[in-house]
Amino acid sequence: MEGVILYADDHIYTPNRAESVLFDTLRERLPVLGVHNLELASSAIKSIGSFKALILDWQYGDIDGNDDLFAEAAAEVGEKKLIKTTSQKEDAAFKFLSENDFYSLIYIFSEIDIEENYGERLREKFGDRIQIRKKNQFTTKSAPDFASKIIEEVEEWKEKNESLSIPIIWSSAINESMQKIFKELSEADKTWIKDIYDSATSDGVDAELFVIELLQLLLSESLVQNRTLIEPIKKLGDQNKPDIADKDKVAYQKSLSKLFSRLYYSALSNDAPVMTGDICQLNENTFGIIVTPECDIKKVKNTKTLYYDVLVFKIDSLKEVLTKDHVKKNKKSIFFQVIPSLHFLPSIPFLSEDFKVGSVIDFSQDSIKTLSSEMDENLKKYPRKYKINSPFIQQLRQRYISHIGRVGTPALPSFVRDWNLQ
Repeated sequence: MEGVILYADDHIYTPNRAESVLFDTLRERLPVLGVHNLELASSAIKSIGSFKALILDWQYGDIDGNDDLFAEAAAEVGEKKLIKTTSQKEDAAFKFLSENDFYSLIYIFSEIDIEENYGERLREKFGDRIQIRKKNQFTTKSAPDFASKIIEEVEEWKEKNESLSIPIIWSSAINESMQKIFKELSEADKTWIKDIYDSATSDGVDAELFVIELLQLLLSESLVQNRTLIEPIKKLGDQNKPDIADKDKVAYQKSLSKLFSRLYYSALSNDAPVMTGDICQLNENTFGIIVTPECDIKKVKNTKTLYYDVLVFKIDSLKEVLTKDHVKKNKKSIFFQVIPSLHFLPSIPFLSEDFKVGSVIDFSQDSIKTLSSEMDENLKKYPRKYKINSPFIQQLRQRYISHIGRVGTPALPSFVRDWNLQ
């Protein structure tokens, strides 16, 4: 079984506890990282990335371990059961899952039944990657059996979710590649980050963004040569897809549109720097895409008298070409970006919850220049929410530049065309 399992439980290192025996049993058979509180679990997820599975205890004592002290005190006075602030502890585990985004199987191990209060909300976020199990008859003696059952169920999840293995391998490939890249860069120049940063600064670009993009390009060049990553992707991609039943086609269309919407667009944080591809709202019905080259962005935004190059689209832009009848009548479908003057934007995420609304840019009339100072004021009124990802923003810019740079030439007479066909 490839990948690391993260096991989070506040009694994982407590002697003579079933949780500790379970942890030791799992470690004998799998690579397992054990942490005893949710803060460390959160740090592990941020540091390591993809885990094979997350085994998560649902009830936690306080961070100082005072629950154990209270339990000992209760035992001394003959109390069999300690009164616990259960809801607070459960809310801590639920909050942890709500605040952390990660791609792995999630195995919740709980002393009480949490299905009714939390099951629906957890599956809404994690889908069928979540499993909830009670610690029924969970003792030091039965812990090895629980370990075998957990491993068995994780393997079953793996078979049902074969694509899960790709992110795990991908994460490992990234870690391996970055370690090699960092080693080579530091051997070439001990102050490599500073020197790359200074080089970019002298060119007038956002140096911190340039460093990130350059490292991303180096990483991509390494990953596309990694056979360990290429082969499982090819194997999965070559498999036959099962037929979609008629009753499931609408749901499939929506899910596929959601997928490609995520490929085309990325959500922007409130403090994200202005970048090529940012989608700016210009008024209630009009949006603009910044197509100013990345190397000029910093100069434009720092010099209030310069202009951004913006391509405009509206919610109902060229609505007549986005109909099924129009597509059927025209051999050159707009969806394939083959009409030189038009560019299709699919499944725009902020225009429809079901990713059903797209739009069209007409290069012949939808290009404007916006003064930097005016753009700053506009962004305060309408904060940016999304940007167009690579390589789609490069495709848009290239098609736009080709359109405005085209050269008219005389059409060939029919006799000449026919002569060349002989």
